[in-house]
Amino acid sequence: MKKIVPDPPDLLLTDAPTVSLASPDAIADGPVLQDALLLTLTQTAEILRETPPGLRHDALCMAIRVMCSVLDAVTQHCASLRKQDVTP
Repeated sequence: MKKIVPDPPDLLLTDAPTVSLASPDAIADGPVLQDALLLTLTQTAEILRETPPGLRHDALCMAIRVMCSVLDAVTQHCASLRKQDVTP
């Protein structure tokens, strides 16, 4: 499977850091944060497509990877909070 975001050069981190949320305010804030992250990801990807290879391109790739990690952490945390609310 071809990667959408290529691996950055050796000068940058090869993997985005692992993100976990200790205690977000509420489940209601999750969708708002998810929407904001998705909008930012979409706009960053649009800029990435127009950027020639180089340091800016690599930085945009890493920013996308980090935002994906944060989005994943928010999604997992909201899902776990929903399960706790459903479970008696």
